Amino acid sequence: MYLRRLLTPRRFKKVVKRLIFALTACLISFILFFSKFWGRHSDNTVKELSAFPGMISGAGQQDLRYGDENTVAVPVSNAVLNVHVWRMQCGSNVAYLKKSLFFPKYPDQEKFINEFQVEDDSVDYGQKIFGYLHPQSNGLYRFAIASDDTSELWISTDEYPENKRLVARVFSEKEIAWTRKDELDKYPEQKTKKPLYLQANTKYYVEVLHQQGIYKGFVRVFWTISDKDEDLRLITSQYLSPFLQNTTHITKKKVALHNVLSQRYQQEFQKQSDRISSKFVKFYSLPFISKANFLTSCYYNSSFVARTKVHRNKGVTMVFESSVFPPDDTQMSNAPELGRWGSPNRVADSEVIRSVVHSLVAALRLSSSKNYTLKRIHKVLQKPDPVYGDRFSVDLELGLPHTEKSYRFSEHVYQKKGTNSLCLPKGIEWNRNVTVYIILPVKDQGRWVYHFINGLTVASLLTGDKNFHVIVADFESQDIDFAKAFDTALLRSRHTIINLTGKFYKTLALNKAVEQVPSAHDLLFLFDLHIDVPVDILDSVRKNTIEGRIAFFPTVGRLDCQSTYIDHQGHWEIYGYGLLAVYKSDWIRFGGMNAEEFKYKWGGEDWDLLDRIVNAQLEVERIKYPGLYHHYHTKQEMWS
Repeated sequence: MYLRRLLTPRRFKKVVKRLIFALTACLISFILFFSKFWGRHSDNTVKELSAFPGMISGAGQQDLRYGDENTVAVPVSNAVLNVHVWRMQCGSNVAYLKKSLFFPKYPDQEKFINEFQVEDDSVDYGQKIFGYLHPQSNGLYRFAIASDDTSELWISTDEYPENKRLVARVFSEKEIAWTRKDELDKYPEQKTKKPLYLQANTKYYVEVLHQQGIYKGFVRVFWTISDKDEDLRLITSQYLSPFLQNTTHITKKKVALHNVLSQRYQQEFQKQSDRISSKFVKFYSLPFISKANFLTSCYYNSSFVARTKVHRNKGVTMVFESSVFPPDDTQMSNAPELGRWGSPNRVADSEVIRSVVHSLVAALRLSSSKNYTLKRIHKVLQKPDPVYGDRFSVDLELGLPHTEKSYRFSEHVYQKKGTNSLCLPKGIEWNRNVTVYIILPVKDQGRWVYHFINGLTVASLLTGDKNFHVIVADFESQDIDFAKAFDTALLRSRHTIINLTGKFYKTLALNKAVEQVPSAHDLLFLFDLHIDVPVDILDSVRKNTIEGRIAFFPTVGRLDCQSTYIDHQGHWEIYGYGLLAVYKSDWIRFGGMNAEEFKYKWGGEDWDLLDRIVNAQLEVERIKYPGLYHHYHTKQEMWS
């Protein structure tokens, strides 16, 4: 009876439907279980394929080995990708990211994404997007990438990063490469040249490197999901899983900086030793020749000392750059439109300089009864004055017959207008033994503090100059451990840290730091971050700064993105007066920085300072200083 009811056409259809539903549910459960089991226990190796065909030839690769303990397989249903980001990374080429000292080990930021695309509207950053690709059927797959700016797509032959190969990229040798979001045919290497054979139930390591300069940045990766599919589609979450299941707890910035940069001076020392003439460096350790009274003394007058008060922002009218001899390496650009902003220092007339040098050597011979000979003109600065005459800052390497010994002659001499004779200008006497106090205001710029430390260390090692002290005025920096950073044989006893609170306040920081300088007769050097430390800067600061008479404002060169002191492409800050060498007694006399008017922003405080220096009747010495280069950096999120 029951069986007859069951077999009626209407009831039979219902039973069949329920049976099919039950079987389908069982099948789905089995597939999900098998997928989890395979993802956890499969060795995921590609036995039939040793390397993909169709790779971009000539592309280098990096060994980014991670320990197995960091590789966590996860169900495909929970798929995401890891993203590591490096901020304040200028330029538009992926090559710049690869050259970063902090890549790939120390990212600034970690995050996940749930499909193969990232959008980031900030500027100057590079990123690595990485994880696993899970094809769900055997076959030939094609890939493509779109990005703004440049990018590279790497895919491994298996699950291991060290076997990855470059398969596509947004790249151009002639221009900054970029595409629109769905533009896949702008550059010839955006798509894989040949399909890649992938196996189901196998995971493949995949990685994208992306570098963004300015404007709105993004990167997107596409594929065909089977060998029969002709349409390139965005790779979505069901085919992806992370390389790292959880964030890896980014190394604290202060630890990362110390690990990467604390010993960097060793490589920099070698680079500078290789490129700088040994004669140039040895000059600073030569014994001095005392000037004694080999020339008569004379009164010194200058057209560049104010006789009457200058009005606001008019101090620049009293500034005149000196000429140099021999020519120096201060060309920063060949672009005609930059004019003096890109051109080198003026070169003094060689006949004039050689005449001055000849007269000095002859006078030394007469006054000392020693037959000094000229070995080399190290450096001469000429401050031409059409009214009163020219001042020369002369650095010579001299010798004596029948000996290989060398001696240093470094003095200021004066040639009055209308005469050919030289004299020693009264009051223009430099103190070769004065301690230079380098003043450095800081707020969360740990990387550049290490840059300063390394540069200063190299300069000291090369010249032997240890007569300095660094005073750091810090506003609660969180990215550097100052005690650790300055705990070196050279700097341990040559630094002071002043702890300040609140918002970055540059003018106040400078005034507070100067208060710590012990003597009014000590020499101040107001420095800044992001700037290279020239090898001879301490000596030049002493030589070109005269207490009560001369303040030294070396001109800083501002580098283009990715330029360094080697090629030094950029422009000179002709109207920037942020770096200053002056004696503390003069600082007290003109009142230091204007901390009332210039508080939490800057721009104008240097001209205000220059006005008061000129009104204190100090002459300004100024040249474009070779090696004194300010590195390009983004200003986004700096100094709070």
